Amino acid sequence: MSMYLLGIDGGGSKTLALLCDAQGAELAQASSGPAHLTNDLAGACETVIKLVSSILQTTQLTSTQVVLVVGIAGAGDDRLKQHFISALKPEQFAACYVTTDAKTSLHGANGGAPVVAIALGTGSVAMRLDQSQQEQQVGGWGFSIGDEGGGAAMGKAAVRAALWEQDCHPESYSKLAQYIFSIIGQDKTTMLTWLRQANANQYAAFAPTVIELAGSCPAALGVLHKHAADVELLIKATRADTDLPVVVLGGLAAATVPYLSERVRSWCQSAKADSVRGAVLIARQLAGAVTKPPQPLKTQAFAGKDDQAIALARQLSQLPTESRNATRLDLAGLPTEALLKTLNQADQTVPQAVALAIPPLAQLVDKIVSAFAEGGRLIYLGAGTSGRLGVLDAVECPPTFSIGPEQVMGLIAGGHSAMFRAKEGAEDDAALAVADLAAINLCTKDVLVGIAASGRTPYVIAGLRYARELGALTAGISCNPATEVLSCADIAICAPVGPEVLSGSTRLKAGTAQKLMLNMISTAAMVRSGKVYQDLMVDLHASNAKLKARALNIIRQATECSLEDASCLLQQADQNVKLAILLYHCVPTHRAMTADDVQAARLLLQQNQGHLAQAIAGVKATACPA
Repeated sequence: MSMYLLGIDGGGSKTLALLCDAQGAELAQASSGPAHLTNDLAGACETVIKLVSSILQTTQLTSTQVVLVVGIAGAGDDRLKQHFISALKPEQFAACYVTTDAKTSLHGANGGAPVVAIALGTGSVAMRLDQSQQEQQVGGWGFSIGDEGGGAAMGKAAVRAALWEQDCHPESYSKLAQYIFSIIGQDKTTMLTWLRQANANQYAAFAPTVIELAGSCPAALGVLHKHAADVELLIKATRADTDLPVVVLGGLAAATVPYLSERVRSWCQSAKADSVRGAVLIARQLAGAVTKPPQPLKTQAFAGKDDQAIALARQLSQLPTESRNATRLDLAGLPTEALLKTLNQADQTVPQAVALAIPPLAQLVDKIVSAFAEGGRLIYLGAGTSGRLGVLDAVECPPTFSIGPEQVMGLIAGGHSAMFRAKEGAEDDAALAVADLAAINLCTKDVLVGIAASGRTPYVIAGLRYARELGALTAGISCNPATEVLSCADIAICAPVGPEVLSGSTRLKAGTAQKLMLNMISTAAMVRSGKVYQDLMVDLHASNAKLKARALNIIRQATECSLEDASCLLQQADQNVKLAILLYHCVPTHRAMTADDVQAARLLLQQNQGHLAQAIAGVKATACPA
């Protein structure tokens, strides 16, 4: 059966639909009114459902032939998003994925490549897709709190300027003020009534007039300059210290860019695709991966019974980490010191449980080292505590071992914000895992490590299955034996910590076990990849005062030279600790070192694939070439 891709872009002003074939060729388009989950949840559901039905009827397709991706305003609110997903009835589609319109804009802006995308519609939001395919959002909190740079904020600034004219220059109104008063009224009572009742769309309706009058009305021009300044702040905050290209999207983009400063304009490029085509791009990534969409929770026809929840409760009750501790401790009745001792005693059992997992951990580390040598990546995938631990381990690798941020990556269900605020529902979203992995271009060179204390997290299981279908090596980490996360991975790693002292709270012993194992995996892989000399962190890059001091001590400990000589070596090696240590062995007179000496040592390191011990052994066997 042929597969078709249907992208939906829902916003505060209008909703667009685009149907493509499996190769991305456009077949049909349609549009409708606004679809914004925050502004009108019921209306958004009705608009999108009708639009999807219209496309299907026009093309005579069935929903089972369609991969549906909806990017819609307000989907950042999990409660609203889940209500919307339920209304869509995702089980009827080949696959169904719902995200924010900001994310679909982001992926469309540069064809899925790293970019900063600024979406300016009724509201405003900015997102950054970095080199490791990690996303970060700035703004987008809604009109009531800000959304500077959006049409509603521009309209509000225009109304504010008009009211200021009335207060200070009632004898002579600008063209902008005249137009605004024609809409909101000219007596104070009428104005106040309008102001109390006005919504974001009503304010945004003034934006086109501001733009139209900017060439002939100083007041309108002033509002437009203020709008452009707000957009510049949004761009700079999102781009941060990167050199990523910037794409300004949305209905206000064309009018805004000419008013940006020359420096900011130099960062900007035209969008490769709009938000609805970004949705199609995500759908295309999903089409080849999702063979069965996640089944939504079904509401029972009668109250008081939820068969699915009961079945899951029975399943969880069989898991050791979910079982009640046999000692039946009265934690709530213990004094503080006794309570802390109890928790500490329970933690003593964790290293023994981790020790049982060392053989498969060793197998995984060797596979990761081979993957690194071939240009592959280590990718952690998890939800909740497990996901946060994976992200934490990944982000600590670049400063510790001087690797690029893309070499070790952590993905958490629910994205960047789930690191700081729990998104428990995200762990049940199987399609989300596939989308997250497709977004970072997971390939056969990579190693995917799925982390789930329970061993049954749908997000992790779906990710592991997708990775295996692609041919990537997979490993599953669980604290319960014989679980699905272990059975669907190439390498099964289990640390059986048993029941928690606080029943079911797997952030305790299970979380500690996972942290220990992830530390072991990344550290051992880096050691075996030549990032460590003896027991010293020699691939550290001295980029600040503390790290420079640490680097000097590492050089002194590795060579037994003085700190003064260590400083000289580090300076000659351009703050590269490993190179500085090799230079100590290559050049007898450190203070008379030449550029050729440094280049020769650097070449020797490269010839030994960065393994310092091997390079030093080569120096001792034959004189270092100069």
